[in-house]
Amino acid sequence: MSTPAQCPCGSKAHYEMCCGMYHNNPGTAPTAEALMRSRYSAFALQKFDYISMTQKLESDPDQNPEDISDSNGRTQWTSLEILDTVDGGPKDKTGMVEFAAHFKEGSNTGRLSERSLFEKVNGEWFYVSGEHEIQGHTPYVAPESAKLGRNDLCICGSGKKYKKCCG
Repeated sequence: MSTPAQCPCGSKAHYEMCCGMYHNNPGTAPTAEALMRSRYSAFALQKFDYISMTQKLESDPDQNPEDISDSNGRTQWTSLEILDTVDGGPKDKTGMVEFAAHFKEGSNTGRLSERSLFEKVNGEWFYVSGEHEIQGHTPYVAPESAKLGRNDLCICGSGKKYKKCCG
């Protein structure tokens, strides 16, 4: 999958100056929210190794990149909304980020709402658990940056024209 110019996390920053920095240097996200955004972008770009490296799951400590790919490889993440953040700053040891992520799977659309818990271990943030709810058949919500013409390249990074991909 090609690297997009604009970061999938919705920050409106260039990918390489946003989540790309953390994808290239795992363990460097300064806050729980930065890690959460970078994990969302990693899901959107199918960087499942990064997802695996940035989690210490209480419920499934042995989950590997192949497991993550098997359960997420067909999901196209379309937009992210940060709803709330509690703690998770550079000097905190724990943090919570509540978000909603919109997705498409085939012809179906949905919204994942989650309260993610993060913990800092030896100066590095990790995702440890989350409580989530999935709502299916939601209206498609394109990110703000997705004001594309039919012949523009698709924002999902597939390299295809928008009209032949997600349009």
